[in-house]
Amino acid sequence: MLDTLKTEAVRPESVLKEFYNRNGCVRIRPDDPEKGRHGGVELRLVVGDMPERKNVLGAMKSLNLPHGKVYRKQKTRRQWVIPIYARADILSFLKIVKPKNATALSKRVQATAKRRTAAERAM
Repeated sequence: MLDTLKTEAVRPESVLKEFYNRNGCVRIRPDDPEKGRHGGVELRLVVGDMPERKNVLGAMKSLNLPHGKVYRKQKTRRQWVIPIYARADILSFLKIVKPKNATALSKRVQATAKRRTAAERAM
């Protein structure tokens, strides 16, 4: 029993699932052209300190999941945010990691409209 728990904790999928379920979220912002805002999708993993950060980044690297620039949540806090911006990358993260609400999140992320270029709008 103890051996299975140790091997489970080493797997990168379980590491990412633990951090996402603890302190992760998907942010979906709709387009608002009147205010000049572009919509988008972002998945955030919030980690508490440097060893956790290295652990999560190592797991993402072993699964070939790209991420954005890691930044500090606030200057006074010791929390770090690891963002994933592209819709395809977020969907692959949800498919690999399978957090609690993966199916509902996948549907919401897929439902977000891709921003149209000026050429597409002219048609």
